[in-house]
Amino acid sequence: MLESVKVPAQFEQAFLKAQQYVQQYFSTIVHKPQEATVEISGQRYVLVRAASLSVDLFDRMQERFDQMGTDQAREATMALLFDMAHTIGVMDARAFHKEMEVKDPVDRLSVGPIHFAYTGWAFVDIMSESRPSCDDNYLLIYDHPFSFEADAWIKAGRRPDWPVCIMNAGYSSGWCQESFGLPLVAVEITCRAKGDNACRFIMAPPDQIRSQIHQYLDQHKQVATQVSTYYVPDLDKARHTEQALYLAQIENRKLAALAHLTHSSVIILTPAMRIEWTNQGFTRLTGLEAEKVKGMHLAELVEKVHADPGFMEWINTQIGNGKDHRYQTQWKDTSGRQVWLDCEVQAILDQDGKPTSIILIQTDITEQKLAERRYQQMAAQLESVNKELKEFAYVVSHDLKAPLRGIQTLARWICEDYKEKLDKDAQEQFDLLIRRTECMQALIDGILQYSQVTKTTEPITMVDLNELLVEVVDLISPAEHIEVRIAQDLPTVSAIKTRLSQVFQNLISNAIKYMDKPQGLVEVGWKDDGQDWSFYVRDNGPGIEQRHFQRIFGLFETLAPKDKTDSTGIGLALVKKIVEQHGGKVWVESEVGKGSTFWFTLPKVPVATGAQVPAGCVCT
Repeated sequence: MLESVKVPAQFEQAFLKAQQYVQQYFSTIVHKPQEATVEISGQRYVLVRAASLSVDLFDRMQERFDQMGTDQAREATMALLFDMAHTIGVMDARAFHKEMEVKDPVDRLSVGPIHFAYTGWAFVDIMSESRPSCDDNYLLIYDHPFSFEADAWIKAGRRPDWPVCIMNAGYSSGWCQESFGLPLVAVEITCRAKGDNACRFIMAPPDQIRSQIHQYLDQHKQVATQVSTYYVPDLDKARHTEQALYLAQIENRKLAALAHLTHSSVIILTPAMRIEWTNQGFTRLTGLEAEKVKGMHLAELVEKVHADPGFMEWINTQIGNGKDHRYQTQWKDTSGRQVWLDCEVQAILDQDGKPTSIILIQTDITEQKLAERRYQQMAAQLESVNKELKEFAYVVSHDLKAPLRGIQTLARWICEDYKEKLDKDAQEQFDLLIRRTECMQALIDGILQYSQVTKTTEPITMVDLNELLVEVVDLISPAEHIEVRIAQDLPTVSAIKTRLSQVFQNLISNAIKYMDKPQGLVEVGWKDDGQDWSFYVRDNGPGIEQRHFQRIFGLFETLAPKDKTDSTGIGLALVKKIVEQHGGKVWVESEVGKGSTFWFTLPKVPVATGAQVPAGCVCT
C-alpha cells in the first residue's frame, strides 16, 4: 500500500516498487551525537530547521540582493534558491540510484517523491494529466500538500503575494532530471502560503514549461483564478545574475579599499541621515573612530565638530534639488585643531528616484586656505610695493628729469656765451658733460618705459606686418650706406600693435647703430613653425661672442663701456619682456665678424599678455 506518495492508478505499481527501495534505504538511521553525525544507509545527512531553509533564508538572501531593487532582489533570490535546490536534487538522486542500484528511468523517477517525503521536503500528490516520458513531451503536474516551505511561511504569520516553494520546485525537478537524463524545471503556480487551495507545480523541459503552464491554465479556469504570479526559472540567467553579483561584490570591495586609502573623509549615510559607514580618512580627519559614530545622526556629528549651521541646509538642498556645487566649512577635530573642509555630496538613487544612501566626501584644504591667506598678504604687500614704485617713477619722471634738463640747458648756455673765453680742453669737458646728461636722460626714459610695460589699455588686434615694417623703417630712417631688406608676404599676427612696433624698432635700430661695415645690410624675415610664427632680424655687423648671448637681454647690459656708448642697455630687455608676455621667446645667433641674427616667436593663438607699453618708445 502506498503511504508516502499519492499517484494515479496507472502509476501505482511503479511507485510501490520505489517505496520498497526507499523504505529499505531509510531502514537504518544511525545518530552519533558524539561524532556529530546522522547516517542513513551509510550516507551522512544534516538535519536543518525547516524555517532556516525557507522564510528565514529567503529574507536573508533578499537582503543580500537588496541593492538591485525590490523586484530584482526577489527574482535573484528565487533564482539562487532554485538553482541550489535543483543541484541538490540532482546529486541526491545520483547518490541514491548508485547506492540502491536503481537503473530503470521510471523506477528512478518514482523513487524521487517517496524520498522527498522521507527527507521531510514535502508529500507529493501526482495528477492524472501527467506524462512522465523520456522526451520533450514530459509533463508532471503535482501538489505538495505538506510543503515545508509553505508551512514555514504560514507558521511565521507571513502572507506573501507570490508562490514561496522555490526549493521544492528546484529539488523535485533536479531529481527527475537526473532520473530521466532530460533537462527539467518545475514551476509552482499556486501556493498555500499565499492563501491558495494547494501548492501546485508543473514540471516540463525548460523550452516547454511556459506553453505547458498556459495550456494547463486554459483547461483549468478555477485554478487560473488563483494564479497571480509565478517564477519560471532560467538557470543560465540565474548563474549570470550570481556571477554579476559576485563581480559587483568584488568591485565593492575594491571601492571600499580605495575609499580607505584616500586621505579624504568618506561618510556613507542612510536616507534618514544616519552614519552607516566611514573610512579611515574620516578617522584621520576628525580623530573619531568609525564604530563610535555608526548610527549617529549627521546633525549630531556636525554639532560635535562645531561645523557651521549652514552645512546641514546645504546637504538637504543638494539631495533635494540635485544642485552640483561644493561647500566649504570648518570643523574641529578631537584635539581642538580647526580644519577647513571642501565638501561634496552624492545621493545614490533607486529605480524610482528615491535615495538609498548618501555619500559625503570631505577633503582637508587647511593648507590651501593658509596658502591663500599668505598669498593675499603677499599680494597686499606687493600692491604696496608697486604703489611705492609708481610713486618713485613719478619722482624720477618729474623731480629728476627737471633738474637734469636745467643742467643740460645751463651747460649749453655756458658753451655758447663763453665760447671765446673757454679753451679747447674746457670746451671738450663741457661737451662731455652735455653728452652724459643726455645719456642720463635716455636712461631715465628707458627705466620709465620698462616699468610702465603693463600700463597701456591697447587691445590685441590683427597686425599686418607688411604695413607695420614699412612704418618702422620710415621712422628709423637708416643711413644711405645701410640697406634694410624686408621679406615679402609677411603674415598677419595677433598682437598689440605698438608693442610689436617697439620690438622691430629696437632690433632694427640696434643693427643699424652697431653696423661697422661700409655697406651695411639688415634683413627682416619669417617662417611658419606650425603653432608659432618665427621672425628674425639679421645684420652683417660686428657680431657677438657666444658668452654674451644671455647677458645682452638683461636690464642695463651693454657690451661697450658705459662712457663710450650712448646705449642704456634697456632695449633688448624690453624686447624680451614684450615677446614673452605675448607668449613667445627670443634668442640670438651670431658669429664674430660676420654679423648677428635676432630671433623671436609669436604664437598663432594669442595669449592674454597683461603687458602694456606706451606707444612710440624705443630703447637702445
